[in-house]
Amino acid sequence: MPTSLVHRIGIAAPAETIYRAITTADGIRAWWTTDVTMDASVGGKAVFGFFDHSTVFEMRIEQLTPPSLVRWQCTGGSSPDWVGTTQEFVLEPQPDGEVLLKFCHGGWERGGDHCYFCNTTWGHLLTCLKDYAERGVKNPYFK
Repeated sequence: MPTSLVHRIGIAAPAETIYRAITTADGIRAWWTTDVTMDASVGGKAVFGFFDHSTVFEMRIEQLTPPSLVRWQCTGGSSPDWVGTTQEFVLEPQPDGEVLLKFCHGGWERGGDHCYFCNTTWGHLLTCLKDYAERGVKNPYFK
């Protein structure tokens, strides 16, 4: 049965700021990985590298709805577990001024150690994204 990694986090920043942090190479470099190339348009390709490019994820940008939705699909790379999965970021402004970010990395064919590791890592990454969007703190998890 397919598995989804699901997170939610409140971010005290404008949705547009968070959206740019997710949809631009400079934004991604501030909180996720410094090894990124990205064609930030629907149908475009993003390549995220890790550990001196020994691990790579290739994504197709499936949907961009500024400033509320970003959806990627993993189309290739060094981890077969990721291929075919999707990453979706939903941004929902709240009455108190915060934005609720709902994140889902869906379509995992199986659980297991790699899936658990990625779930923990996504939680940490979203905290890095929050720090960047709220305070401008650039602290990519993977350098």
